[in-house]
Amino acid sequence: MADFRWFKVDTAAIMFSSLSDKRWGRTFRFSAYFKEEIDPVALKRAVKDLMPYYPSIYAYLKRGFFWNYLVSTEKMPEISEENEFGMKPIVLRTDGTPDFRITYKKNRINIDCSHSLGDGKGIIIYFKALLARYNELRKGETGDYATCEDPSLNIRDSFSDYYRKGEEKATDKSKKAFHFPEEYEEGVTRLLFAKMSTAKVKELAHKEKMTVTEYLTAILILGIIKSQQNPIFEPITIATPVNLRRFFPTMTLRNFTVQTFVTFEPRGRQDVTLREILDATRGQLKAQLKKEELQKTINKYGALVNNPVIRIVPGFIKQPVMRAIQKNTHAGVTTIFTNYGACNLPDSLSPDIERLQFVNGDTRRYGLAVTCSCIGFGDVLSLCFSRANLDTSWYDTCVQILENEGISVTTDLIDGFAENAEKNTVKEKLPLSAERIKAYFNL
Repeated sequence: MADFRWFKVDTAAIMFSSLSDKRWGRTFRFSAYFKEEIDPVALKRAVKDLMPYYPSIYAYLKRGFFWNYLVSTEKMPEISEENEFGMKPIVLRTDGTPDFRITYKKNRINIDCSHSLGDGKGIIIYFKALLARYNELRKGETGDYATCEDPSLNIRDSFSDYYRKGEEKATDKSKKAFHFPEEYEEGVTRLLFAKMSTAKVKELAHKEKMTVTEYLTAILILGIIKSQQNPIFEPITIATPVNLRRFFPTMTLRNFTVQTFVTFEPRGRQDVTLREILDATRGQLKAQLKKEELQKTINKYGALVNNPVIRIVPGFIKQPVMRAIQKNTHAGVTTIFTNYGACNLPDSLSPDIERLQFVNGDTRRYGLAVTCSCIGFGDVLSLCFSRANLDTSWYDTCVQILENEGISVTTDLIDGFAENAEKNTVKEKLPLSAERIKAYFNL
């Protein structure tokens, strides 16, 4: 891991990390439910076995003079039994432990990960490897672990690789969107799950000549309209992250997604039907999923972080500016809906897994009271609402719409956490070196 001791955060993580402090950080979770109770000894061994192969995962964020940077560490992450379904955010740490944690409870393994390390499509590659290695050890297959993953390719900042200086950039054309009231419940995020048949949702989506993401997005929009007591006159805009690896080849495990948008304008109507929303939104995502359009967005991000004026501004001045940019960007967004899609597991692992879950964490610091996430495994599709307040009317309305469409839904509600006070730990003392100085000054 010494070959990758210090490296810059990727272009997207610059924005994510700008909001991180000792109480909050942009965090997401994957969970896997096994058919048998978790073996903690095998789990800890699996986490240790994977360490040499994933330097960008076993890393933590440090504040630099101009930009933040990552430090690979040989310390183990936090691994513990979960006393309550918490998903506490990964905060800005000082003790040198990686910016992810592994927890387990009965038959469930979770990974909570800082968005500064990577996006869902990247981190789940590591999570799959962890589950596979754990399963081998659990079954007594204790040979040396080997992986085809190439650390030198996994740590690439693909935004920088594909940034085209001087070429056309995307422009922000968004209008101020409808937002849920910012009546946050301090320190708590409610996690509301809706479990349903993947095959049934696909059947209904394909009947409408739409993808599952498009179909569920329309249901989310209708749920917003029907769950509000007062008419909505602002646009309802749902941001849907798109995996750029589909269009720009890379093996990076770090952030490489951009947001696309689905917008519907209710114009004060509360009698809108699902069919109307499906017709109005059909094709919106497809129009944005063109390589030339995605390239413009990459250029927009690249132009921002490579701006010579912005580059020379010290980080303590730049951080609040980045936060303001984030807040302004999300003023044009009602919520974020991240659909991982269907997840495939290795043949040796798949029979031992019941289902997967994906939680898109608390985003109140973006000004968003709620986000949604979705993942499918086998015929189980798990939809999660992460709410920063006590009101569950949107979730309840969406469940009712799904059932009206003929989809059987199983529900669950669990309280999580929005903040996570940093523990009093001994600060890691890093050796002074030319490489560390270069990382600190982003050279």
